[in-house]
Order: sequence, then structure tokens, then C-alpha cells
Amino acid sequence: MEYGYYPGCSLTGSAHKLDVTLKKVFKKLGHTLKEIPDWNCCGAFEYGNRNELVGFSKSNLKKAEGFCNEIVAPCPACYKNLKEASKEEGKPVSILHPLDMFEYSDISSIQAKRDLKGRLFTPYYGCVLLRPEETAIKNKDIMEKVITLFGGEVDGEKVKDRCCGGNQFFINKWATERLSTLILDKTRGDLLVFCPLCHMALKTFSKNRKILYFTDMLLYLMGETNTL
Repeated sequence: MEYGYYPGCSLTGSAHKLDVTLKKVFKKLGHTLKEIPDWNCCGAFEYGNRNELVGFSKSNLKKAEGFCNEIVAPCPACYKNLKEASKEEGKPVSILHPLDMFEYSDISSIQAKRDLKGRLFTPYYGCVLLRPEETAIKNKDIMEKVITLFGGEVDGEKVKDRCCGGNQFFINKWATERLSTLILDKTRGDLLVFCPLCHMALKTFSKNRKILYFTDMLLYLMGETNTL
């Protein structure tokens, strides 16, 4: 399958690793990502005027016209903004998050080169992917399913949708530290995330804990990397 791809600002900058690993996973699953031409920033959470914020994503939808009918948006903020814009515009464009697509790709059919036996993980979705219901991903426990499918153990169910304060990192860092520390203190094992802001916040205050992108674990299972 071929999909339009909206990387957003984070995946072309601080979260470049997520961009690289996601493309590798999609290629292994037989999918192609085509970047939307001349895309612009979606405004994330920071833009004060909501109408103008959604307008940024409407601009991206316009740029996608005639280019694709389905857009993959890995960043939770980008995904949410594009989905809201698509709904307002009444556009027949599907906005997809990879966590919803992995089930469709039948991840259980992966020719795993390794397993997760003896490993403990906390799947952390953050505050955007699971709410509100109108824009939330459908597969709300997909990370848990993959971990257990390949023999790993799961922890941290009660805090998987808590806010880490990532969007306050450059404004009120003390708030980010307090919220991220709460998550870190109430979980065990390696943390798996999909949000660039969550990754940045948790990694900053994690001390010796591993903060991994979900795609890192998938590539490990596929034998594309030797360590987690």
C-alpha cells in the first residue's frame, strides 16, 4: 500500500529517529510513505487561536488534494489537528496514526527474529492519543498486545494516558519535571512511547530508565537492530 505522509516538524528535527525507524517498519510491512509536498507546520498545541491552528492543518489537506487519499501522521499533535481539520472540511481524506495501522498490517505475521521474553515494558500513550474519543486512536491497547504477543511483560496501565507535561517543557520546565517524574515513579521497566514530546520530556528526567520509541521495539523484533 502507498500512503501520503505528514512527518510534521518534530520528525524532521528532534524526533528524526522516529521518522527513520517508522519508515523502516513500514517498508518491512510492504508499505510506502510519500511525503506531502511543501507541507507546513500544524501549530501543535502552542498556537493560541484555535481557528487559525486548525487552519494550518486545512492548508496541509489542500496540499494533499490529488496527491493521496490517506495521510499517515505519526506525531499525536499533528494527527489530532489534521483529523479535526478533515472533519471540519468534510474532506474524504483518512487521517491515520501508525498505532491503528499496525493491526491492519497484521503485525502477528511478522517473521520475528527475536522475542521479548524476560523483558518488562510500560506502554505510554500520553494524553492525546487516547482522548478525546472523536480523535483518539481505535487500538487503545495495541502496544500491550504486541508486547505480550512476543513474550514480554506489561506494567503501568494506570498512568499510560497521564500527561507528561511535554508541551510545557520550554515554558514551565518545573511542571514537565513534576508530571514526568510522577509517571516514571509509578512505572517499571522500559517505557515505550510514540509521541516526540513525551519522548523528550521523559528522557530528560528518566535518569537510567530507557525511553524507547515503539518502532525501536518493532525493529528489534524484526532483527533490524541488535539491542533495545
